[in-house]
Amino acid sequence: MAFNSDKITIETVIHEADILAVKALFLDYLNFVEDFLGESLEFQKTDEEFTSFPKFYDALYIAKINGNPVGACGLKPFKDDICELKRLYCRPGARGHGLGRQLIELCLKDAKDRGYAKIYLDTDHGLVHANTIYEALGFKDIERYYDNPMDSRFMARSL
Repeated sequence: MAFNSDKITIETVIHEADILAVKALFLDYLNFVEDFLGESLEFQKTDEEFTSFPKFYDALYIAKINGNPVGACGLKPFKDDICELKRLYCRPGARGHGLGRQLIELCLKDAKDRGYAKIYLDTDHGLVHANTIYEALGFKDIERYYDNPMDSRFMARSL
């Protein structure tokens, strides 16, 4: 799927069709990450998350190229004035357009506007491109902030 000088939109999800599109993207993400890691993410209670989707999120963000959903991420409350960036994913054919960075930037602005003071995320050390984006946007390594049995990288930044 080649995209040359096509219309890119990055937006907060409002409509039901976009909620369903984000759910599909998140399920693609789950398959990608579980294949990449060779392990299940069930410890994150993914069955419960997708059964009641989008109940656990404050907001969802979607990237589209020519109106086609190709990327997404979510903003999830964690505790007090801390939230989490969750499930950043862009489909392989849509990579290379800076969509991941744009999704994160929208999420960061929205999180700040919602009154959060800090945002957390966890990622895998092997997801080099994602880690590079997180670092460029000011995320720093922190201690493990939830019960995660994997050798994940935990990061945070102030808003």
